[in-house]
Amino acid sequence: MTVVAYVPERQALRGRTMADAIRAEGRLPVGQVRRIGLQLLDALEAAHATGVVHGNVQPGAVQLFADDRAVLLLTAEGGAAEPTRTGDLLSLGATLFAAVAGRPGPLRPAIDALMNPPDQGGFDQVRAALHQAA
Repeated sequence: MTVVAYVPERQALRGRTMADAIRAEGRLPVGQVRRIGLQLLDALEAAHATGVVHGNVQPGAVQLFADDRAVLLLTAEGGAAEPTRTGDLLSLGATLFAAVAGRPGPLRPAIDALMNPPDQGGFDQVRAALHQAA
């Protein structure tokens, strides 16, 4: 599993960003967004466990690959002035909401949990909601 990849030049990657996919396809399939959400949640949990806060979780920072992998890119581009773990979870919720074009359907419990994260953690609650959305 790739936790967070730092990529100074985006052209070096194969695949496309989630932002590109949303522009091309509009609403992404709920099942795909669920799988992406689980991968990004794992990446953020692993990063936070080592003290790394991303601070710029958004569709343009998610690289999608043909083999169904999603990688959270750590770029030099803007982001939160003072990134926080809670901010990462809120941003993940907004990213998943954007991917389903504002119609979360069965992902609503997971997105709601991300948009209202507890002060600490919250990963298990969101992971359970994403698994139930299958």
